[in-house]
Amino acid sequence: MSDREMISEKKLAKLAKHLAKAFGIEEQEALEIIYEEWELVEELFGAHKKVKAVKEHFLIHINALYRIA
Repeated sequence: MSDREMISEKKLAKLAKHLAKAFGIEEQEALEIIYEEWELVEELFGAHKKVKAVKEHFLIHINALYRIA
């Protein structure tokens, strides 16, 4: 992702909603995970642009990293 390109709050909220549902957690907790893994989130949005694609790749990475589900 370029230095100038930013991820909108709307996209972050949508991603947090998807993650909260997938992990069975509150949206605030999902946002905390997103910010903990911010570099990965930026990389995924740079590569995929769409929230749905970012969510799918993010879930795979987080599941592998933390062995959640």
